[in-house]
Amino acid sequence: MYSLLISVAFFAPAWGLSQISNSVTISAGTLQGGFCPGSAASFFLNVPFAKPPVGDLRFSSPQSYSGKYLSGTYDASTPGAACIQFGSTFVETGATSEDCLYLDIWVPPNATSTSNLPVKVWIYGGGEDAGGISDPLYNGCNLAEEGSLLVSINYRLGPLGFLALENSEIAGNFGIEDILLGLQWIQSNIAAFGGSPKKVLLFGQSAGATNVFIVSALPQATSLINAVVSESGAGRDLATSDVTYAVGASYASTLNCSDVACLRSKPASDLNATNPEIPGAIIYSSINSNIFQPYIDGKVIPFSPAVVGTKVPTIYGSNANEGAIFVLGQYLSTNISSDEYNSFLQDNFGAAAQTVAQYYSLSTFSASPFPAFSAMSTIITDVSYFCPAYRALNLAAQNGIPAWTYLFSHTPSCLWYQNLFPPQALPLVQATHTAEIPFVFGNVNNLPLPNGTCNFSPDEEAISKALMSAWTSMAATGNPSSSDLEWPSWNATQSLGINIVNSTTVGVVNYTACEFWDAIDKSLNFTSSGNASANATTTATTPKSTSAHSGAGENYLQSILSLRIALLVLLGSVVAFL
Repeated sequence: MYSLLISVAFFAPAWGLSQISNSVTISAGTLQGGFCPGSAASFFLNVPFAKPPVGDLRFSSPQSYSGKYLSGTYDASTPGAACIQFGSTFVETGATSEDCLYLDIWVPPNATSTSNLPVKVWIYGGGEDAGGISDPLYNGCNLAEEGSLLVSINYRLGPLGFLALENSEIAGNFGIEDILLGLQWIQSNIAAFGGSPKKVLLFGQSAGATNVFIVSALPQATSLINAVVSESGAGRDLATSDVTYAVGASYASTLNCSDVACLRSKPASDLNATNPEIPGAIIYSSINSNIFQPYIDGKVIPFSPAVVGTKVPTIYGSNANEGAIFVLGQYLSTNISSDEYNSFLQDNFGAAAQTVAQYYSLSTFSASPFPAFSAMSTIITDVSYFCPAYRALNLAAQNGIPAWTYLFSHTPSCLWYQNLFPPQALPLVQATHTAEIPFVFGNVNNLPLPNGTCNFSPDEEAISKALMSAWTSMAATGNPSSSDLEWPSWNATQSLGINIVNSTTVGVVNYTACEFWDAIDKSLNFTSSGNASANATTTATTPKSTSAHSGAGENYLQSILSLRIALLVLLGSVVAFL
């Protein structure tokens, strides 16, 4: 996920914070927020939902914020810090803090405590080691104007969010628990802002989409949310405890720590400067990086979400050219040689490399000025995005859970990445990873936000309105269809969904490549837990028994992300993306 992390000073002017704040009273006291510029829509920023996870609470499950605001009021008019970032040292994150468990809320005009409006809850991406809710790309003013509430939840990242040690109180998955606690706060408090706790959509992009997928499969999902949307990240399996504990042990050893007290005593700068060694490269494994991430622990995450599937209605979608941005980030060029392509295949697919080379023959991509680049981008798109989503769609349908899909193939006229890559690369990037985000948030003007000069076309504004409306309908009813757009539910036989090119139209979403990748799995004797025995859905097995595989070649994507692509400068701010 692309995440633009900037200082409070840079962010604040976009919100018109000098205007008179709105007020909402909850059990902790009165929140003093502000109004969106030129609008009666209001916002409440940096609202605490947990005790600061510092000191003895570092590497611990989050604890609910149970205090009262000093003097009975809380200034919610200014954005807070992002959680500590663990991306590239070349990425400037702006203000960060371990004390980061806060959420932002945007409220439609004229909302009252009895409005019972739909609520959209946003989970940002960033590879589980970067990102934050104060990114101007996630400005919720336009969503609020559209008639739904938006809540964005901060969650801990990197080792602070996902470090796990065997036989230790440092059990990992803290970032997932942060999200769950934020959702519990919403259930308890959102009515005071005019939202309905029974109309909650959880949506996210990239790593955020994966976290949404995880939450949707948990036993308590239906008590917290009523629908989900996973944008570019659904269906992935998770790390096993074996790999997670090996990474954790290496990390603790590198810090010269043998106990919890030592790890809690280390300054955040030490935590950020330490890179653990990881198990050796495993061909065709989804977990082959040093990125800390959720894992199947048998407790917080009792089962693989790819086995049990979502418990609530869902939309799983992808962008047509997800992989392009990762290939550019790795090679810094579009002119990739056939030898480099063959090495990529051999490194990632081993004994299946020749079979993959035949299916994704460079001659198939001869229309591209850079066939190897296009082939690699397509492979990453298929194995890391399309096919995990396809498997998750089929599982939902098998379980009788309503599901829908989309393919975002539109190349935005305002590109956040236009200054990041050589001009000749831009036609190849097209609808890459993150391209849909401005449309979903309705942020169609002044791009790149907050003070850019590019505006979307009328056709693009129509796409944005259609997606915002569909997401709101999911929150309100568990179905994205409306009077303006009849969205067919997923059926593997028909494979219908919404194709987004220059408009939103119903049509076939082509997942045929996934049959090839399923065959590759079988040829290499891999068993994805997404295709595991039904026994796993009813019997609690140890996390170690769950496969780490979630689709061929995802190790390549993870290795790219672990490099934390650090070339990117946009309008004076450095960008990180997943």
